[in-house]
Amino acid sequence: MQPSKARTRRVTLRDVARAAGVSINTASRALNGKPDVSEATRARVQAVAAQLDYRPNQVARGLRQQKTATLGVVVADLANPFFAEVAEGIERTAATEGYSIILANSEENQHREEQAVRTLVERQVDGILITPTQQSEATVRYLMQRHVPFVLVARYFEGLDVPAVVNDDREGARLGVEHLIIQGHREILFLNGPPYNSSAKLRLRGYQDALEAAGIPFRPSLVINTDARSSGGYAAIQQALASGVRFTAVACFSDYVSFGAIRALRQAKLRIPEDVAVIGYDDIDLAAIVEPALTTVHIAKTRLGQVAAHMLLGMIGSSSTDQPQVGLTVLPPQLVIRESS
Repeated sequence: MQPSKARTRRVTLRDVARAAGVSINTASRALNGKPDVSEATRARVQAVAAQLDYRPNQVARGLRQQKTATLGVVVADLANPFFAEVAEGIERTAATEGYSIILANSEENQHREEQAVRTLVERQVDGILITPTQQSEATVRYLMQRHVPFVLVARYFEGLDVPAVVNDDREGARLGVEHLIIQGHREILFLNGPPYNSSAKLRLRGYQDALEAAGIPFRPSLVINTDARSSGGYAAIQQALASGVRFTAVACFSDYVSFGAIRALRQAKLRIPEDVAVIGYDDIDLAAIVEPALTTVHIAKTRLGQVAAHMLLGMIGSSSTDQPQVGLTVLPPQLVIRESS
């Protein structure tokens, strides 16, 4: 029988310190960016650590610092590529800072959201990024009571002063509807999201802003709330056609809603954009490859996740025992004109 190979011993901080000719404390401070270490010493320790392929023991570090180097992420609908891109931005940023993520999907269900957040808190994540369903404030208030650092992503609660990173939804909707008006449309059907959703509230205001600026009366009959999925867009167009309401253009809450709307319009033998123009919102990758290519409002989705993750990591690194009042960060949208309008 051949003897088994000896297991390679893990390089320790003690090994790095010995090879660099410094104390363990100095090596630790040099590798963690602490003060009172000369640049020459810091550079020497870092070079030795790289040469030895030193990797900190994250479990031991977590026990010492009472941190797990893990972030919880709760998204509203992983079936929607929008949230996948946001999560990608979060993961990239977390990884650069030595953090991993645990991803959960609420599926736009309040109970699943609350369960996910409680599970993440029990697993002692250092902080949580969450796109709330907004059917209730319960989850946010739970995190506040437990003093768990958190940041809301893509949605926020008016009246709650908590950290959030969002798109300028009001301006984005205004840009899209203004484009349709410039194209000559005055009867614009608006397929909006659930009325309790902060993005839906703001996009409705943007729709109204564009109409008002053009002197077009707002007609509630031209607004239909959907479940923000493709099936919702499909059902909303069927509802509008059955009611006999006149429209020459459709502005949609999301690209997914637009896809359903386009399918229903085609089934009704209506051409796009010749008979009915369609615009979406989000600019997911599929928007550029559907037929016709979708005019939509671009959200910097990966950037949204990156900014939110940076904000949360800054809160986790704060020496204060109280959660910092970071407030609301708003990212600008951009209209992308393609073939559907």
